[in-house]
Amino acid sequence: MTVLLEIKDLKKNFSGIEVIRGFNLTLNEKTLSCLVGPNGAGKTTTIDLITGRLRPTSGQILLNIGSDMNSFKDITGLNEAVIAQMGISRKFQVPAVFKELSVKQNLEVAFSNEVNPFKNLLKFSSKEFGERLDEVLQLIGLGGRLPIVAGTLSHGETQWLEIGMVLMKKPSLILFDEPVAGMTEGEIEKTVGMLNELKKSVALMVIEHDMGFVRDIADIVTVMHMGSLLAEGSIADIEKNSDVREVYLGSEE
Repeated sequence: MTVLLEIKDLKKNFSGIEVIRGFNLTLNEKTLSCLVGPNGAGKTTTIDLITGRLRPTSGQILLNIGSDMNSFKDITGLNEAVIAQMGISRKFQVPAVFKELSVKQNLEVAFSNEVNPFKNLLKFSSKEFGERLDEVLQLIGLGGRLPIVAGTLSHGETQWLEIGMVLMKKPSLILFDEPVAGMTEGEIEKTVGMLNELKKSVALMVIEHDMGFVRDIADIVTVMHMGSLLAEGSIADIEKNSDVREVYLGSEE
């Protein structure tokens, strides 16, 4: 399996306090990894460091931009926009959609990175756009909602729209922060199917507290504690790990 992203001895200090302490992680292509751990373990900070929202104190973040193990580029501390252009996208817990625009218009803006409708006319009539739109709509299930104003969508539909907006950019890695928070059971079930389908073509990393959801989606689970790697493995391995049970899962069955 091809390695897509590698984190080596990552550290981050805030005002002299070390919140990420020598963290190491490897993400493979076409794999869904869940990042779990207690509040304050450093999960969101780690994603901030990967995406360039924060700069690490030390360590390396390497992204495979080719098709072999010799194509790694050091993206440590690069600008957030530059990292996004290299194929790393982020889906925040609170959806960032244009509420006054329709579903289709949101997807168009995501594809073009341009809100001026006149500049977008040629892009939106292209074969590339049409094919990508069809692919994304099939995955997120909003094909019948294209003219609907985004601000009137349900919570789950809004989350799926933002996933679609991320996909319009054709990323190689998508980072999710609690993607099913606030969803109904039916919406969670649909999102499980969506992510399991999506991981066939894109690497995914999901920060999540709902271990039932993790069981349904994770190929590999990484547990953080106090800024460090505590354990990593299949969900079955993690749930049997005595250290993980002590600091995170407790006596939960």
